[in-house]
Amino acid sequence: DIEDGDLSIFIRLGTDFVNNYYEYEIPLVLSNPDSLEGLPQEDSYKLEVWKLENEFDFPLELLKDLKLERNAAGFSVSEEYIKELENPEKRFNDIVRVKGNPNYGMVRSVMVGMRNREGGNFNALNAEVWINELRLTGLDNRGGVAAIGRLDMQLADFGNLTLAGNFSSIGFGALD
Repeated sequence: DIEDGDLSIFIRLGTDFVNNYYEYEIPLVLSNPDSLEGLPQEDSYKLEVWKLENEFDFPLELLKDLKLERNAAGFSVSEEYIKELENPEKRFNDIVRVKGNPNYGMVRSVMVGMRNREGGNFNALNAEVWINELRLTGLDNRGGVAAIGRLDMQLADFGNLTLAGNFSSIGFGALD
């Protein structure tokens, strides 16, 4: 007895899953098994299984803008800041969250998960969920620069002096 919107799927990006992350959540619209007619190669079958309402398709700037909005409103970084996105093309509104100070350049983990939106821990749901692929497009491919400097000086018997610094610009980094 699962209704559309009872389950949601989310993707969480951040340095960790607890204190520093961005999250985008979509309430799921269920496929109707009675309308799965035809062969799996046919477009009508694909559109019923892979509902367009269930696709993650959003600009990454949305997450950055949410963090800036939270900071401008004076909310604490230790609390989860939540915003519901109204979309007239969908039956349900997507939800975005930010907690801590996540940074695109410091993303170390990606979590994809399911959430029971209606029953909490007291109403277990039984469903089969397929996740097809995750793709990131439209990246800014400008190169960046980075530098590391260190200076060690021995000042006779007086002591040692060590200076160190590093710099990296936008566009410099690695995907691990």
